[in-house]
Amino acid sequence: MRIRSLIATLVLASFVLAGCAVGGTKTVTTTRTTTRTVTQTVTTPAPPPAAEAETANVKYFGIPVSLTKIDQQCGGDQATPAFSCYALTIKPEFFLVGVTANVAFAAGQQNTCQPLQCPPVEDDRWVIGGGSENLVFILPATTKGTVLDDQQKNSTVTAAQLAPLVARKKLDSGVWVTVDVDTVTTFAQQYQP
Repeated sequence: MRIRSLIATLVLASFVLAGCAVGGTKTVTTTRTTTRTVTQTVTTPAPPPAAEAETANVKYFGIPVSLTKIDQQCGGDQATPAFSCYALTIKPEFFLVGVTANVAFAAGQQNTCQPLQCPPVEDDRWVIGGGSENLVFILPATTKGTVLDDQQKNSTVTAAQLAPLVARKKLDSGVWVTVDVDTVTTFAQQYQP
């Protein structure tokens, strides 16, 4: 029995010693530096829009002063043919509505009022001078727009048909012109009672 006990003690001791050897931990710290080259696209802010983008499809209101044929061909380049055109001169006016019209009318009458308390203008609109300079626009001969006939109904006409009406001062109620930079893309006479 003593031998067994001795063997058991030796086996137990070997397990304990083996456990110390196996169960022990060793911490190794390794420092590694990795260098990577990353190509990154940096986008710069877009430049502000050109003045042409800000003046596309702008509407002006005024009384036509003259419409004269331009001798040389207008527009066009190698890819597109040139076109005939007119120089349309208008006396600009501000066509005001709502609170803006009410306050402007009251000021013109030497009356002061709070903007939302000004009496409304007649016909819900007020037209005032838009400056001392006439405005000149290019009007292609093929541009179409509307004018009022004798029954106050819209009639579609081309720029070429508009010329005699301007010459005879038939558009004294004013016209709206939609302009892309300096070229009229459409026009419409405004009815005013």
